[in-house]
Amino acid sequence: MISIAMATYNGKTFIREQLDSILAQTEQDFEIVICDDASTDSTPQILDEYARKDSRIRVYRNEKNLGYRENFNKAVSLCKGDFVAFSDQDDLWLPNHLETLHKAIGDNLVCGGRTVRCREDGSTLKEFSPTPYQSNCLTSQKDRFIYQCYAFNLYQGASQLISREAVERFFPIENDEYAHDWSLAANAIGENRFVYTDTVVTKWRKHSSQVTHKRHSREVRKNRLAQFALYMWSHNEKLKKDHDIKEILRKAIEFHTNSRLSYRLKNLAHAWRTSKTIYGRNFTGTLKTVLGYLFTASL
Repeated sequence: MISIAMATYNGKTFIREQLDSILAQTEQDFEIVICDDASTDSTPQILDEYARKDSRIRVYRNEKNLGYRENFNKAVSLCKGDFVAFSDQDDLWLPNHLETLHKAIGDNLVCGGRTVRCREDGSTLKEFSPTPYQSNCLTSQKDRFIYQCYAFNLYQGASQLISREAVERFFPIENDEYAHDWSLAANAIGENRFVYTDTVVTKWRKHSSQVTHKRHSREVRKNRLAQFALYMWSHNEKLKKDHDIKEILRKAIEFHTNSRLSYRLKNLAHAWRTSKTIYGRNFTGTLKTVLGYLFTASL
């Protein structure tokens, strides 16, 4: 059985559409575990309505607001399935979402699917995550790990399926800085137990009120990447046993924290190789990125 963990808070606008898209899955052997974080709108009433209609839906309501991280951890802890999928309250799942990820995961820790952006009304945009370049070129686990450590998370949480082993090893998520999808994918990639399917499984809704829609400035992103690399270094002993992965982490921590010009000049060749891996740019584009590195601590 697959468990679907959903954390909700004041989600009345889109929650019905999301639940309807889950209930319409081609894979029907699942439970939906919903933790509502003391919503003040009609979200609890909507959830109760759906739970009365379908016994696979279990709803838990917090007496006080715990915040997204703790509420999400609570939802995952209540899941009973052999696999756990993550659902936001405002996206749309394509009908083959669970079936595609379930068939692909095998004995891996994490399976990532592809996401497409959509507008508030559900109409699709031509914005994919991973992008076509990332899907086509970042195929080795090493290149994927470099990308996770130097740029962004490639694999959105709402398009991931994880094994029971991953739940037991990596939960609860301890800090808001280390987004669960980023951390889970990087851990699995570093251990060579990650699999990706290029099938689009989720429509990621773009709207003004979502919690995680704002991009971080370069300085904030640099600090977050540094903390993320340090977190990975300290929380997964298996990663340290792989020389290549250990070296990527060590270099990433230095890259995002060492602001000395002498260090940057010394490591221009590394910056060049890393930039090519991350962005796949031509000579001119890569040169601009590397020159920009001289004035920042992040690619």
